[in-house]
Amino acid sequence: MTSQPLGTDLAAMRRLNDHAVLTTLWEADGPLTATQLATVTGLSRTTVEAVLPGMLESGLALAEQLRPNRAGRPARGYSFAAEHGVSVGIDIGPHGIAGIAGDLRGTVIAPHRRIEQDLSDGEDAVAAVIDLVNTLLDAAPATRELAALTVGIPGIVDASGHPVKTTVVPDWLAADIDAHLRRAFPEAKIAFDNDTKLAAIAEIESGAVGPDETAVLLRIGNRISAASIVDGRVARGAHGAAGEIGALGRVAWPQAQQRLTTRAAGQIERLFLGGDDLSDQADAAVSEFAADIADGLGALVLAIDPHAVVISSSIPAASIRLAEALSRELSGRALFLPEVRASVLGAAAPCLGALAVSTTAVHERLFDREY
Repeated sequence: MTSQPLGTDLAAMRRLNDHAVLTTLWEADGPLTATQLATVTGLSRTTVEAVLPGMLESGLALAEQLRPNRAGRPARGYSFAAEHGVSVGIDIGPHGIAGIAGDLRGTVIAPHRRIEQDLSDGEDAVAAVIDLVNTLLDAAPATRELAALTVGIPGIVDASGHPVKTTVVPDWLAADIDAHLRRAFPEAKIAFDNDTKLAAIAEIESGAVGPDETAVLLRIGNRISAASIVDGRVARGAHGAAGEIGALGRVAWPQAQQRLTTRAAGQIERLFLGGDDLSDQADAAVSEFAADIADGLGALVLAIDPHAVVISSSIPAASIRLAEALSRELSGRALFLPEVRASVLGAAAPCLGALAVSTTAVHERLFDREY
């Protein structure tokens, strides 16, 4: 039996100790003393005190004097420096861009904002992302250092986080947005994902999908799109295209959306909000739209047998009314009728999902380092 060199064993032990202390600081709600860190991690106080200087020097830990509970010398407390960097989530499409920024833990420090503009051109899209990221960094209270950026797009993204196919904005692939952003933010971890899959992540993290549930997310905005969630995880498939049933022509979701736009005569939001003068017209339009899109949704329901179908729209009233109408339509299309829920996250969902992905990337990068 061959034994590991002593130096290798010691390096591995130091790495484990670093991770134990960093994990505890990351998860703590407030500052901890060296004694408390030793208790939580199971390490000796001497070991904890050997680890902390590297954390302080790297800027990932902060030290402060704690107010003593009784007479005596105040203890020194340590906390994770969450504001040491910024995580950003972006949602971009041909009609506009939105973004949100958080600290290294993902706590929001620059709230969701959206800008409506024509971004079908690849160079315009690149410029819009860079401008919005810089605006969000300017709003960060402590630092402009971008740690991670995740961008949601209306297209297929492979397992490595690179866009590979989009019929909505084909010029973006030719413009190579990925390469432009990596040059603009060379120190940041940058990834892309499908916008609806990011919205599904947000629903899992803080929305309408419970732990370990199987669900279908149906998003209705400038286009209709769907994502599948299986046992609490977003289904991606071999090429990142799982759930893209809208690509099947006979589903005819674009045509259904066009018919709704025609019925609404350019007043979709007013139609869904209803009112006495539009009550009958609104009920008929919502019912017809639900019937138009129910076959595609029903196919997804039959494919994964979900606990729930989540309806998401930038118009909250639309999500609620459509959930009711689609529940009626699915009753004749599903072997087991799932609960149809209205999302409460609205238009911010893709950005929230992107921020969650960026925060995960930050966590992974931090735990790959030695201190």
